[in-house]
Amino acid sequence: MENQIILNNMLFDVEKVEFAETFGMAANSDYSHAIIGNIKGEKKVLNVCSDRYELVENAEIFPQIRQILNDAGLQFSEKYSMVNHARFYADYVIESESTHIGAKNDIVKPLIRVRHSYNGLTKYAITFGYFRLVCDNGLVVPIESKKAANLHIVGKHTISIRTSLDMLIQRLEYFTTNQNILKKNFDVLGGQWIENPLQRITEVLEYAKIPEKKAVLVLETVNKESAQLYDGKVNDWLIYNGVNQLIHKGDNKKVLEQKELYDYKAIEYLLKH
Repeated sequence: MENQIILNNMLFDVEKVEFAETFGMAANSDYSHAIIGNIKGEKKVLNVCSDRYELVENAEIFPQIRQILNDAGLQFSEKYSMVNHARFYADYVIESESTHIGAKNDIVKPLIRVRHSYNGLTKYAITFGYFRLVCDNGLVVPIESKKAANLHIVGKHTISIRTSLDMLIQRLEYFTTNQNILKKNFDVLGGQWIENPLQRITEVLEYAKIPEKKAVLVLETVNKESAQLYDGKVNDWLIYNGVNQLIHKGDNKKVLEQKELYDYKAIEYLLKH
């Protein structure tokens, strides 16, 4: 019910208007238009742009994705969020599919992440990843080399976005039938055993430019999961997920794009060292 409310709030009316005509003042060609949202009866400027900017409303994206998944007969759960009525995110977990990484009871399910914005700061994209069940409230694990694996759908203009929606089920089928290939980096991490977890965590945090004082918090998560899954032993898969949880949960106020950059740096270090 809560996610439905958030989705409904994301579907407010929005329009592109001429800046000079609307605000009664001149603007150069790069800022000749404005994106105006009608949020609970109050109009708000969300972006200033050129005439080349093609406005695609959330109503043309998120409800359509939900309908595509329903039409395909898939069981899925969904989660929506937004920032300042200008950046929008959705996660769709495919509940009917699953695999494991590392321990047999470390279950992950395919996830489709969608992002969009009205201010241009978040580029429209559909990406694939995993939803890890062992964590409290789940954890999103992104797929490495999305572009190389042809799993990263990005669109800027209206036609690109519509094309990406047409391709969604095809890409999802590719993802679910090639999981042994696509999760191989995570399987590598699951086979790399660590004798000094705290030192390893500190190295990863330093490389990702995350405050090293957070290492003890990560270690608590790692120790809990190592006892739960590996009889007290620690591998790099647990290290990665401990850092991942630190990045994406708690008091981290960074936007999703910055969190994903930290995440990428963390796994990059673990795979190279």
